[in-house]
Amino acid sequence: MLREDSLKCSFYFHLRKKLSTILKENNLRIYSEYYFFDLKYRADIAIVQINPYGEKYYLKDMVADVVAIIELKYIGDGSKTTENWLKKDLTKIKNYIQKGRHSYQFYFADIYEVECSTLKWMDKRNSNNWAKGYVTELNAGYKEGKMVFEINSYNEMNSNFNY
Repeated sequence: MLREDSLKCSFYFHLRKKLSTILKENNLRIYSEYYFFDLKYRADIAIVQINPYGEKYYLKDMVADVVAIIELKYIGDGSKTTENWLKKDLTKIKNYIQKGRHSYQFYFADIYEVECSTLKWMDKRNSNNWAKGYVTELNAGYKEGKMVFEINSYNEMNSNFNY
């Protein structure tokens, strides 16, 4: 991977490929860098429902609802700067939920290309409070030299997958 943008492109491609039928049947689109005016945030990826009967020309003007937000992080080193950068995205998700009062499903997806002791970023304080019912972590990284994938769900929607 070459940074976060290549992760975003890869994730976008696989979402489109795997969910194409569901997307078409439900007027859903995958929107990168979707802007939320109330919080002045850009979501890495938003899955939105569009109004196909609208008279608008641009996709952003046809959005009827937001279904899910995906924030992605690529970790190429184990530095404190990288950790702080990750924590900023968690704060961003917390603000979507608490300040923006957005009730979509949120996915915090990160991939480590370095050895790590834990993949999960949320502690019980987060997962039992503001993240409960809203957030799923999609984590990947090296543990003891092997690539490991985890799903840590706090919304009880995505906890049945095993890798």
